[in-house]
Amino acid sequence: MEAVTIAKPVIKVAAICGSLRKGSYNRGLLRTAFEVTKESVNGIEMEYIDISPLPMLNTDLEVDGKYPPVVEAFRQKVLEADSILFASPEYNYSVTGPLKNAIDWASRPPNVWADKAAAIVSAGGSFGGGRSQYHLRQIGVYLDLHFINKPEFFLNAFQPPAKFDSDGNLIDPASKQRIKDVVLALQAFTLRLKGCNSYLPTISEPSRQSDTVSEEGAVLTPFTKENLEQSFDAGTEYKLGRTYEYHDWYDLETCNNARRVISQFHDKHLKLKNKNYNHNKERVYKMALVASWVFFLIVFLLSYWVKNVEDAWSKRNMLGKSLDLWMAYG
Repeated sequence: MEAVTIAKPVIKVAAICGSLRKGSYNRGLLRTAFEVTKESVNGIEMEYIDISPLPMLNTDLEVDGKYPPVVEAFRQKVLEADSILFASPEYNYSVTGPLKNAIDWASRPPNVWADKAAAIVSAGGSFGGGRSQYHLRQIGVYLDLHFINKPEFFLNAFQPPAKFDSDGNLIDPASKQRIKDVVLALQAFTLRLKGCNSYLPTISEPSRQSDTVSEEGAVLTPFTKENLEQSFDAGTEYKLGRTYEYHDWYDLETCNNARRVISQFHDKHLKLKNKNYNHNKERVYKMALVASWVFFLIVFLLSYWVKNVEDAWSKRNMLGKSLDLWMAYG
């Protein structure tokens, strides 16, 4: 099967950096995203949106339902974008103040973030800004922002070899490829949300196995009944298993991961199903347990009763002896 490529519609990506520093490593990640988009990814128009001019959120600045001009311009750019690429540094285990301020301004009625695809990249210390990404994803739940799940991009900017030059530009080839992977995944997910699945390219099975990408986008393979059984359970009503949809490499990874989980469940289920229980033995065991408790209860009651009888007889004997002595000496 020969590779087939289909021209994709152009999507607009708004790139937003949470750091205001000129030499910011996270801004360097966005510059790399611009470079790889121009060099090897077709169908994307990326625009950097500067959030530094935005005032701090203050509803007193809203007059007659209108926002300050700089806020209106920012909101309009977000509204016109099909998807968002965030570069989010980590400040105190969370997103930066400027980024949160920009998010809040654009979420004012009407919310211009809603129903857009989004991706996050970050660079920082040991965790690479990961905790800020988790907070940003949590914020996106309320904003109806739809973040791609994979690939994730965290970069330890201070671990050798050097990842950035003195100007904050990314120089690590492996990290550049990872940025490209994020951009391709964001593109595919954006087209899917826009209902443009038919524009996703298809590829041959050998290309998918080699994890290569073409200049037009990610390597894709349409599922058929034959190859579906190799990568997923054919009888499973799973979204990624429908043969009339196209799937990109990241969907295939998710599909295979889900297959492993389902296989583990099936193995456990079959083991439980095939495990033979002898119900007669269980019944005898329960009856013996109940009988032992009844036996101990009877023994306890008998011992209590015998003790009381002995006490009564001893008291009766003492009374009889007393009467005999009284009659003898009375």
